[in-house]
Amino acid sequence: MNRLVGFSRRVCPLVLAGVYWLAWNMAALAQAPGPGQEKAEETPPYVVPYAIVILCVGMGVTIVLNSSKRRDRAKPEVFGEPK
Repeated sequence: MNRLVGFSRRVCPLVLAGVYWLAWNMAALAQAPGPGQEKAEETPPYVVPYAIVILCVGMGVTIVLNSSKRRDRAKPEVFGEPK
């Protein structure tokens, strides 16, 4: 869990900086192209959902494969002995 917390502490400022940058420049990004500018090519409609699915699968694999930090290992279970 420590690795995941450390990772999130390093990534969180970068994500926040990106969100602030997008919020600050949203008006400039939303403007229609002027007379001397070319219209940019549009991305296919399936790109964003694929990116979201890849992100979710990657985060799921990261969480599942995160090693535990247990100090004592599980004791082997012996059959036939009373508990």
